[in-house]
Amino acid sequence: MSTGVGILTVSTQCSKGMAEDTSGPALEALLCQENAQWYICERKVVSDDKQQISDTVSAWSLRCRLIIVSGGTGISPSDVTVEAIEPLFTKRLPALAIAMVAGSLKITPLAALSQVAAGVIGQAVVLAVPGSKKGAVENVQQVLKVLPHAVDTAVATEGTRHLHAPSEKVKPKITCNCSRPEDQENQSTQGISNDLSASVSRRARRSPYPMIPVAKALQLVLDHVKLLPAKRLSLNQIVHGQILAEDIIAQENVPGYPASIMDGYAMIAADGTGVFAVRSASTAGKADKEGSRTLRPGEVVRVATGAPIPPGADAVVMVEDTELVESDAHGEEKQVRILASKEPIVQGQNIRPVGHDLRAETVVLHAGTQVSEIGGEIGMMAISGNKEFAVYTMPCIAVMSTGDEVVDVLSTSQLPSSLAYGCIRDSNRPALLAALHALGCQTVDLGVVRDDPELLSQTIRSALQSCDGLISTGGVSMGERDWLKPVVEQRLGGTIHFGRVAMKPSKPTTFATVPSESALADRFVFALPGNPVSALVAFHMFVAPALRKISGVQAEFIDQNVQLDKVRPEYVRGVLAWDHERRVWVVSMTDHKQQSSRIASMQSANALISLPIGTSERPSITTGETVTVIVIGTPLI
Repeated sequence: MSTGVGILTVSTQCSKGMAEDTSGPALEALLCQENAQWYICERKVVSDDKQQISDTVSAWSLRCRLIIVSGGTGISPSDVTVEAIEPLFTKRLPALAIAMVAGSLKITPLAALSQVAAGVIGQAVVLAVPGSKKGAVENVQQVLKVLPHAVDTAVATEGTRHLHAPSEKVKPKITCNCSRPEDQENQSTQGISNDLSASVSRRARRSPYPMIPVAKALQLVLDHVKLLPAKRLSLNQIVHGQILAEDIIAQENVPGYPASIMDGYAMIAADGTGVFAVRSASTAGKADKEGSRTLRPGEVVRVATGAPIPPGADAVVMVEDTELVESDAHGEEKQVRILASKEPIVQGQNIRPVGHDLRAETVVLHAGTQVSEIGGEIGMMAISGNKEFAVYTMPCIAVMSTGDEVVDVLSTSQLPSSLAYGCIRDSNRPALLAALHALGCQTVDLGVVRDDPELLSQTIRSALQSCDGLISTGGVSMGERDWLKPVVEQRLGGTIHFGRVAMKPSKPTTFATVPSESALADRFVFALPGNPVSALVAFHMFVAPALRKISGVQAEFIDQNVQLDKVRPEYVRGVLAWDHERRVWVVSMTDHKQQSSRIASMQSANALISLPIGTSERPSITTGETVTVIVIGTPLI
């Protein structure tokens, strides 16, 4: 049975968004990687405030069996964690605290300056550890092996004799130099998946991965995928679907000169109608010297649409409102008559003034704008006068199917006319590639990979050197040749954040991250079930929201103020739409009753609004704030 863990980070800077919480995620990764017993049921960041710390730990002790408080254990006046939690202890565990410090002292003498604490509150074991990522992990590592026994003992109301008695069903394991290697524990094996070096008879008969709710699985995905860094691209490198990372500022006026709206004659409006001498011509992109001389009364200049208006002219009459009076031997116009019309000729008639379409130093497009396939955004960027634009690039995703029985339908050279017995055609990869292209992602097709651990690890390792993430199908259930999980953990050093989700279909859906030497953030791996429907459902439930998040979609919140949850981040169902007048994305809630049991809140939803944990400094989201959204459906354009 899995044991619920609460991880509380104490840091005023992190709670205000001025710094990133690194110790909390590191502790979660440590617990989830080392022992399948643990699952994180609570995560929160609070400021260095005794009351906040005390209230949170007290509330969590009713539903968590292990609580780790990171931060606020130093000796400065603002370090108040120990003072906040020690009065809550029903039992103190000084030896456990000593064990944490003793191990850390072997690594650094600075550990002597930490006020670590350990105790029991009700039936929850509580640890207070340093706030640094390194210090927090080091302290917990020292006692990690005894923590399962500690939490079992804390709830043993009938005594602990049964916890110490040897099981009659399990013989004690004897390890000696004459035993075979497969009879000894493999101490170097990472994670909790089946040992790649073990025989099939030693595979797990039950999945070691806890079944977690869909909402928790999605939260884990969104917590571990990071926004891709923005890149500066030239106009011909930008494709639809990309998000602008910063405002685009116009570098020049458009038009940069007074321009004619139509083909006709530039004139002085006060001259009215009558016969006029045609002095010269002005066409778009070309105006002769005569056309740049100030226009005199009684003169007109023939102009084309978009052409500069000569100095002195303040109106344009269209060619349809004139007639030829005289031309020379070469056919050039000498005189034209401007005909009377129902409306008098007025100043500014049919002229676009300087900056009419776009004024210099104004915002052309706002950060967060998505480049659509319609072309309007590209056109605005083109006239802005900028050479490069900061955009969040769409992720590059590698896609592969796995299985000895899977036939590659995208490789025409290997496509058989009829299937061998026991084989199936691969529908997963083509479907996923199409779905990724619809999102605007770049893709790398890895084909069909056989059920071979070495080949799988080589393929995944190579792909993640150049791709942001990888999607595979098949090989994630309980079969003897389902290698994806152990390959990720044991060959690639990855962390599996979940291996089963409480949903039908798609239960074996797996999400992992793999360290990357060449990138700032870890690469991600989605290992989806092999059944076609299960693969597509899992893609739209978990992969698509993740890809939209890392692509940088943000919107302006236009609903009424919303109180933030003080315990955990919330994903509110919303409607994302494009405001054509202001040229920004806006989002509002589908329904103000957002309980998880209320399916009506999903009606018309095309986005999840990501709301942070509420704090005393920021208790709510107000109208006009910018929020991060996860697009789950087609936005309203």
